[in-house]
Amino acid sequence: MKAAVPAAIAYFKELYEGIDLRDFILEEIEYSGASDKWLVKTGFSVPEIKEVSTSVVFPGKSSREVSSRCKTLILEAVSGTPDSMMIRAL
Repeated sequence: MKAAVPAAIAYFKELYEGIDLRDFILEEIEYSGASDKWLVKTGFSVPEIKEVSTSVVFPGKSSREVSSRCKTLILEAVSGTPDSMMIRAL
């Protein structure tokens, strides 16, 4: 289990390179003996820039919002290699 967590974090940093991940939290780790894989469930926030119209005078004003994401990364137990990722809708 100790090897699965750093492998998952390293993969997320690589996958989201250049994106400001905030509030990264490890929610759950589960081992699947049948498939010999680790399921690492995480949660984090990502700032997003959205165009919003606040008035007729200033249309298309940009605002920053933070959205939460939850993902489950599935890793090979022996090698720590990412196998797949599931996205949970919030």
